[in-house]
Amino acid sequence: MKWKRVRPRCRYIVDLPPVEVMKLIESQLRKSNDEVTGSILQHHAYLTIPEKNQHYWSPEFHITIEETETGSLVRGVIGPKPKVWTMFMFFYSAVVVLLAFGSAMGVSQWMLKMSAPWLWSIPVALLMYLGIYLAALYGQHLGHEQTILLQDYLKKCLDIPDQSC
Repeated sequence: MKWKRVRPRCRYIVDLPPVEVMKLIESQLRKSNDEVTGSILQHHAYLTIPEKNQHYWSPEFHITIEETETGSLVRGVIGPKPKVWTMFMFFYSAVVVLLAFGSAMGVSQWMLKMSAPWLWSIPVALLMYLGIYLAALYGQHLGHEQTILLQDYLKKCLDIPDQSC
């Protein structure tokens, strides 16, 4: 996994048709201990940490299966829960709006030779952006063990040798 990304991705080639891949994941989920829970919908699987072991930064593993000439392509994206992802996208959007509006107002005031306190919105917005990004990385760090658990669970389901994505 590439841990520099906010939403790590992986992909595997499996010598089984997509239906068989989904059956393997589904059967493992049925007999699963309290390690991982999940759901399946057509060619998509969602693996999550059981609720009793979850914390705010717990990841979810979204898996898609595509048919290939030789079997299946299994792709996975590990990311935060949708409510956490939405919150971060809202914060990023708010910072972009502040930067755009504040810099337009500040530059306009400055060009008119007025006092330009809105120019302070530029460094403030950049610091807020950095803070949000660092918070996302910190959350990824807190969910690291669970991320590894979800990826190893998929490898166990599909009998994939230990390899990096």
